[in-house]
Amino acid sequence: MKSIKNEAAAHCPNHCEPFDVEYWSLVSADQDPDLKSAIMGGELNLVQCPECGTFFHHDGDLIYFDAPAELLVFVFSEKDRPREAQLRERMQKDYELIKNTLLKPLHMDYPPICVFGLDALKTLLQHEEVESYESEAVAAAAAAMGMQVARLKPSYARANHFPLYVPAPAPSKTANDYAVAASKVLKSGLKSLLLRNFEDRMSQEGALPPQVL
Repeated sequence: MKSIKNEAAAHCPNHCEPFDVEYWSLVSADQDPDLKSAIMGGELNLVQCPECGTFFHHDGDLIYFDAPAELLVFVFSEKDRPREAQLRERMQKDYELIKNTLLKPLHMDYPPICVFGLDALKTLLQHEEVESYESEAVAAAAAAMGMQVARLKPSYARANHFPLYVPAPAPSKTANDYAVAASKVLKSGLKSLLLRNFEDRMSQEGALPPQVL
């Protein structure tokens, strides 16, 4: 899915005359990584008032999509937070439409996320980045011990606060086998709250094996 720009009237916080701008209404992060960088740098949809010169973010609704990360985020204006229940209902309808049309070939099976404001989106992506670094550390530690590494389904890992990569047991693949493998890596000295949580969950009675790709 390609990133999309729209046109709309921007309203300066200093109450100057409205002016027309182009803004990104859909960001496809895996297709346009520069736009993700612009979000992280606070530059996406940043406009300047031609009357007073003030820079501000145009607050039009935005959809952020990263297919490999299984991440679909609906970003609404901060001023619309009082309408959260109504907007979440609209989001669900838009999600079903997108899932069954534009993204139908992807067989999307994970729910959307709702945030208010570009700062909230930036915070979410920063959190994703931190967990990605931690996941890579888990993978490196497991590989250094000669263990196989499994990649979890991204949306599953996110929802359960697991690392994206986990040590994979061989040959058995029960939940407890994964817990034992995680325990070995943790005992090597790796500090990972994500892997610790994974170990705890996999060791619970009746736990199902993780969803791996």
